[in-house]
Amino acid sequence: MTDPELPLHRQKRASLFASFGFAIDGVLRTLCTQRNMRIHWLSGTAVMMVGMALNLDIASRSGVMFCVFVVICMEVLNTALEAFVDLHVKDYERTAMVAKDAAAAAVLVLALGAVVVLADVLFHAWRMVESSGPAIIRTLVLGLPLLGLLGAVLWLPRKIWRIALFTAIEIGLLAVLAWYSRDEIFSLGALTFVCTAAYARSQEPRLLA
Repeated sequence: MTDPELPLHRQKRASLFASFGFAIDGVLRTLCTQRNMRIHWLSGTAVMMVGMALNLDIASRSGVMFCVFVVICMEVLNTALEAFVDLHVKDYERTAMVAKDAAAAAVLVLALGAVVVLADVLFHAWRMVESSGPAIIRTLVLGLPLLGLLGAVLWLPRKIWRIALFTAIEIGLLAVLAWYSRDEIFSLGALTFVCTAAYARSQEPRLLA
């Protein structure tokens, strides 16, 4: 809603900022309410850490990162479609079931495709993977606890102190990995996943109100 007291250009700017806010809330709300989105979020963080550890070429980096965000985008769209169907179909309807199943299938196919892309990248860069032993070991030693803490932030009952503590530890582990990272963009991506998860849970009462 715009304020008639504001000049037109100010109203357009406020509307633009508001639309960004609504879009961000859509991602955060999906992350708070959808189990599959949380799984994709954990998987995306893991992929970002793989990208941090390996010296991939630009085409591989772009392809892998694109797959991560397309899968997340499709999960958001799937959630939107399910909410739309539930809004208009109160009782069981076969067509509503078909619509929901088809949307979920689209996400599944895309997620499997992303796994295939990552596997293909690693297969064709296997010599580089073999030469990155220390980086892979470091990523496993620090990354697995990081993913465990991120999963706790996403799944455990909401406690602000726990979210803050676990996120601080995650950022500390990520900082060590980033120090040795081969790619700053993947490092920033992993940090974004960690911080967004914490922010989503901290804002959960507002998002679900």
